[in-house]
Amino acid sequence: MRISRSIKSVETGMDELLAMAGELLAEIARGRIATTEDAYEGQRPMMRVANMQRNLMEARSELVRAHSDLSKLAERMDIPYECPDNRGELRDLDLERAVA
Repeated sequence: MRISRSIKSVETGMDELLAMAGELLAEIARGRIATTEDAYEGQRPMMRVANMQRNLMEARSELVRAHSDLSKLAERMDIPYECPDNRGELRDLDLERAVA
């Protein structure tokens, strides 16, 4: 359960970071509009933030894969686990098993 909580915490943190990076990109774009400087002046930092966001998405995808691998490992080792974000689904599954 500790690993389940930890991975969920990291997933949530990465999602928050992705949202913040998106907000930063939007603010830079708005800043370009508001200034009298040519648009190309802000292009380089915007590209850097966009590249950072792409890298964050790749890292988030790796985290999803790690989560899946850990779930499969727990199943193979017959370790009971419950992913925090799937509790409703697991309760439904347990209810179906109890009824059957």
